[in-house]
Amino acid sequence: MTFKISDVVDNLTFTVIKSSNIHGYGLFATQFIAQGTPLGILDGQIIPESLHNKFELTFEWNAIEVDTLLVRPYRTKYSYINHHREPNLVLEGFPIVVTALNDIQEGQELTLDYRKENLSQTYIETTGKYYL
Repeated sequence: MTFKISDVVDNLTFTVIKSSNIHGYGLFATQFIAQGTPLGILDGQIIPESLHNKFELTFEWNAIEVDTLLVRPYRTKYSYINHHREPNLVLEGFPIVVTALNDIQEGQELTLDYRKENLSQTYIETTGKYYL
């Protein structure tokens, strides 16, 4: 399925989707974002990873435990945050809050270290090996 940017759920403040030098499209700051600023909360349904793998029911997810995912059936701005080993965002708590890890300048790409999630070994050895 092909998405238009206008079809994406706008769940993170102070951001815009643009072409990325890291990978495909990325999420960028539309203004200065101070360290500690929450950009949004990630919601969804909690399901076993095995169910997600079997039916591929969702467009995006977060690993909240090794074999448990928080999934969303719609594409949101969150799905455009690219991986980086020196990120400027962090995921905190539950419900999951996307927070600025340090000061972020206007126009800077927003990144997460995907390895900080409770990823299963299956994911790390398959899809994850291409990103992490």
